[in-house]
Amino acid sequence: MSKWGDMSTHEGRFFELGDRETPRLFAPSLRQAVEDDLEVLGVDAAVERLDLSGLEAQYSEVGHPAYPPKAMLKVVIYGYCLGLRSSRMLERACKRDDGFRFLAHGLRPDHNSICRFRRRHAQQLPEVFAQTVRLCQQAGLVSLGQVAVDGTKVRANRSKRALAAAKEAFERALREAEEADSEEPGEQEECEFMKTQEGMLPAYNAQAAVDGDHQVIVAEDVSRVPNDSGHLIPMVTQTLEACGSSPERVMADGSYYTREGVRGVEGMGTEVYLPTREPGQAKVEWVEEEGAYRCLMGHWLRPARVWRGKLIYQYCGCGGCAKKRECGVKGKTKRVYVWLADTPVGRVRARMKTAEGQAIYAARKQIVEPVFGRLKHNLGFRRLLLRGLSGARIEWSLMCMGHNLRKWARAVGPARVGASVFARFQRWLTHLMHLIAAAPAPAPGIALSTANRARACLTSPIRQAAL
Repeated sequence: MSKWGDMSTHEGRFFELGDRETPRLFAPSLRQAVEDDLEVLGVDAAVERLDLSGLEAQYSEVGHPAYPPKAMLKVVIYGYCLGLRSSRMLERACKRDDGFRFLAHGLRPDHNSICRFRRRHAQQLPEVFAQTVRLCQQAGLVSLGQVAVDGTKVRANRSKRALAAAKEAFERALREAEEADSEEPGEQEECEFMKTQEGMLPAYNAQAAVDGDHQVIVAEDVSRVPNDSGHLIPMVTQTLEACGSSPERVMADGSYYTREGVRGVEGMGTEVYLPTREPGQAKVEWVEEEGAYRCLMGHWLRPARVWRGKLIYQYCGCGGCAKKRECGVKGKTKRVYVWLADTPVGRVRARMKTAEGQAIYAARKQIVEPVFGRLKHNLGFRRLLLRGLSGARIEWSLMCMGHNLRKWARAVGPARVGASVFARFQRWLTHLMHLIAAAPAPAPGIALSTANRARACLTSPIRQAAL
């Protein structure tokens, strides 16, 4: 029987089992253990470039020392990059995984410290996220030529029964406060029932504005409102504050359309691309040759007058029409309100009628949907772990920060983040030294040089499988 055991019937089927009693040759330092891991070194280099004075100011110099915010932020962001969001999983990773141990600088924070760190800095995370956007902008990843805005529903850490009971308790407390003429309860932190792919479930509405060049998230937010209609201006404003300038074009779906939103974004110098629809347009068809709208019965709605920046098309013979109710007409007149071309909504309508405008709007899905797909499908971010609106905003900010820093690390390359181009060669050489040390000793009277022993190790079928 050979040193490797009886392999006469199983030779070549399996890898050789290593000797677990032989001492291992560990890397001399944590940096050498991760010197070819681009994502670990990228998160480390990026966080080192951030100004975390706002986080550090939350700690007092008196009392027991705390874990450094810089190290804790590195651990949490890298965990969210990998889809590890549980504080207990992050605690375990800081003890066993070389990447987390490197980012934590050898510290081993427990799960309570990690969870408290997230909650404690909820107010500072938006500014930290804005710094990651500026970091990507400095690397040439953000041009603001085209920015797509969209929302996605993320399940809350609540059951249907618990949410219904909490909403009833809040409404009861609100009624009691009104009757007693006292202060109203604080901000409603609970989620809402929202329509998701799994049905009506407790959820939050997570918003993101994504730059079209490299799919960097330039603005993010979470709300309790299922509808997207009020989020267009906040997303563009946040982009302006983070990047120093507003986008050239913003694309969004029809759920974002409001007259105030279009007017506000157009006032910032940004072209808006989204479907617009005014009252009365649902049951009519525009005919370019006639310059008028045609109703379901074939009657023409022609221009009548201008009112508050809108051109009114109308037909006054709907009194006895059989499809009057289907058209939504209550009296005798069917009206369609169209914004004039020199108004913000009119300019949006004119752009969306062109082939170029339709092509720009069609690119919206290619920009923002892959980001949601990676975060929700690849990383499993479908349900929140932290409760309340503040917890939802914490987790969404951390996911967006991890997404941006991963883009930054891949863009700047290994040299900028400190990765060694010889890391793989060093690891291969270390493995070769292991093989030489474990090679059988030569027979008495036969002297083998180190090179011959290495050649013998490399030509062995079992050793080649191990390599």
